[in-house]
Amino acid sequence: MTTHTASFRPGDPVTSDDDVLHLARMLAGDALPRERVLLLTWLDADDRLLGIAVPIQGVPVTPDDDVAPGLGLLLRSVGEETAPGGALVAVLERPGTDDITASDRAWNALVRGQASAAGVRVRGVFVAAGGTVRPLALDDAT
Repeated sequence: MTTHTASFRPGDPVTSDDDVLHLARMLAGDALPRERVLLLTWLDADDRLLGIAVPIQGVPVTPDDDVAPGLGLLLRSVGEETAPGGALVAVLERPGTDDITASDRAWNALVRGQASAAGVRVRGVFVAAGGTVRPLALDDAT
């Protein structure tokens, strides 16, 4: 198991599941958000942090049909131009408890689906709420 004592910097390897969780925790800060934000960051083809973080503020509780095309375009653009062969780490920050909700599952499915359509690997999707960061597994994407 990897023990992390410092923050990640661009170029740092993010190779294990523990590394990805630590990165998500670092991005989420105290995990007590006041608003809904979908935070996206990318790793290169060798799973090194690129140093790109895109916060999408004010995302709806449940993703609607208007969200998917823009998210897909963003993932495709960054994937092709900046992170070819790279991977995505997504953190949904939201107020409330740390319980995984149907809304969280819907966002997980949307992020994974749009990433797949854009040809972008997903290293992890997380929910930051209630003071903790929890991973959303592939089978949570329903």
